[in-house]
Amino acid sequence: MSITIDMPNRIVDLILALKSKCLEKEESIRQEFGLSPAEYKGIIAMSPNEPCNCNKLSEKMGLSVSRGSRVIEKLVKNKYLICETSLEDKRNVILSLAPRGIRIKKKIDSMLNDCESIIESKLSNTEIKSTLKIFNKLGDCL
Repeated sequence: MSITIDMPNRIVDLILALKSKCLEKEESIRQEFGLSPAEYKGIIAMSPNEPCNCNKLSEKMGLSVSRGSRVIEKLVKNKYLICETSLEDKRNVILSLAPRGIRIKKKIDSMLNDCESIIESKLSNTEIKSTLKIFNKLGDCL
């Protein structure tokens, strides 16, 4: 399925159309698990083997520390994250994925990997490398 736009094929129009398709996929994944956009970002940002603190997770989610703290509280309340006090500094808390969070993250990663496989099946290795190079260059431009 190609991206069709009624206006000229400006780069930004194609990027926005692609973004829209990706957001549709993200929305369906979030709905399947009953996650808000912020909760989804929080789970995606966590690594099962790499605990982090609230500031770091807020940064990974692209949120202010105060907004990130509210999202983190909800993720802990819903048993997606475990919050423990740091042994070195009692003022600092360490966050890690709870078993429920690990299960959902694995499912989300699997669904995203399926999407990746579909894309890769329709492109040659050269096209994949070129696409990644172009996406990185576009990201640097903005």
